Amino acid sequence: GKAGRMGSASCPIPPASTSGRRTRWRLPCPCVPIGRTRAHSNANQESGGELALARIPYHDYRPERYDEIFRDKVREIEESFGSMLSGVEVTAQASAPTHFRLRCRFAVSASVDRDTGETRLVHTLFDRGADRVEVSSFPIASRQINDLMPRLMRHLEGLEGEAAAQVRDGLDAVHYLGTMRGRDVVVTLIYGRPIQGEGWKREATKLAEELGVSVVGRSKGVKLVAGRDYVVERMAVGGRDVTWKQVEGSFSNPNGGICKDTMDHICELCEQISSREGREGDLLDLYCGNGNYTVPLSRLFGRVLSVEINDRLVEAARENMEQNGVDNVTLVRSDCLKFSAGLRARAGPEHKCASRFDFSTILVDPPRAGLDPNTLEVASRFRNVLYISCNADTLRTCLRALLRTHDLRSFRVFDHFPYTKYSECVVHLERKEAGGR
Repeated sequence: GKAGRMGSASCPIPPASTSGRRTRWRLPCPCVPIGRTRAHSNANQESGGELALARIPYHDYRPERYDEIFRDKVREIEESFGSMLSGVEVTAQASAPTHFRLRCRFAVSASVDRDTGETRLVHTLFDRGADRVEVSSFPIASRQINDLMPRLMRHLEGLEGEAAAQVRDGLDAVHYLGTMRGRDVVVTLIYGRPIQGEGWKREATKLAEELGVSVVGRSKGVKLVAGRDYVVERMAVGGRDVTWKQVEGSFSNPNGGICKDTMDHICELCEQISSREGREGDLLDLYCGNGNYTVPLSRLFGRVLSVEINDRLVEAARENMEQNGVDNVTLVRSDCLKFSAGLRARAGPEHKCASRFDFSTILVDPPRAGLDPNTLEVASRFRNVLYISCNADTLRTCLRALLRTHDLRSFRVFDHFPYTKYSECVVHLERKEAGGR
């Protein structure tokens, strides 16, 4: 809300004085402090001397009980699928209990320090409709993001005059995007007032150089960049080094470690499919995003047809293919719902495009809403279906439909979202009779 804005009409922090004098800040709506506290014992203490958060909004954050919490989550998933899992062992991949998250978003507020009485800038989260909760450390985020959080706030607090007017005033929120190796971070500053081109970029460039990051500024209809608006992720997947361009403001997997585990597992499944069938076959890859799975899987299939609707993700996918020397992928910018409708009807440009392939496998990675009826019908024609689901409820509905034509071969739970009710499930189904696409 507007109560947390800096430099707006109802803001808690008035615009900085251009005379160079420091402006006294007014207090916004109250924040409930959480996060770093004075250590009175070693209980629950993390490496580096930080205490675990008492609570994180929307998370049941208890790292000392992580294994138990994840086992309970997996058991609930097993029970909810019931007889659909008959004869299949459900396996699970745990996350790191701390410092696993590479994307974080916070509101920015002002708060009075209880010890000194000084007003300072703080990261805040909304807590299920209650007042904003102050976050002074965030141990589910990567160590580099945790290191940047206080440095950014202190830097912004110290700005005066024109620098404060350009970069700090009107700041509503800050987003962080990092990488597993921690060498690349984009900090996005979200404003509730228009930001100016040259002035903002000049001061944001100084901020970027000071912190060793790239800085993106966003206000309504405006995006400015000091540095670059993406990070480059590097990891070994399936025995091969792979790089990805992850674009700020677009989807990327927030849990890098579990993302790698998921890719390794899917590569292993595809190797088993090729070995069993004695041929590579072709892959239809729906909801391919920036090519996260497409790149490592491309070497396991003769050809790949990948479909994605988001312009920026399509462009990132093209660059990721080129960067990794992938030349057997046809990338189509299309709504997957529309593309599947064309395939189901066996008509239109979608069918014409797909008819040039000899598919053995379909990979689907839909949003939480799951698969629509057209995509479900198309998937039912394929000999092998690999379904990546971030919502067990919609997966259960879709799996019930696919089990009419397919047998369940494997079911693995990945804890992409520790301490929440959500997880990611990877399912492999094989058509009951020979002759599927």
